[in-house]
Amino acid sequence: MADYHVTLFVSPWKQSECDQARKYLKEKNLHFEEKNIQDSGAKGELLQKTGRDECPAIDVNGHLVIGYLPHKWDHLLSQEPLELT
Repeated sequence: MADYHVTLFVSPWKQSECDQARKYLKEKNLHFEEKNIQDSGAKGELLQKTGRDECPAIDVNGHLVIGYLPHKWDHLLSQEPLELT
């Protein structure tokens, strides 16, 4: 499996969906950084990247998907990681 930098944005207001997102990433054996948008820095980062503060949201190498959408996450994670030149 390719190397990805994965950030999972979570919120206590969407606990069930965020728990499903964590489980999904763990089942894929992916290392991920988790950021709770209760923290103003994490919320600001998500707002800057997407213009929204909805969770869960996943950022894979700078590509974002808002919402727990496994079919979209599968597609995103099936791509080769982008290399910066």
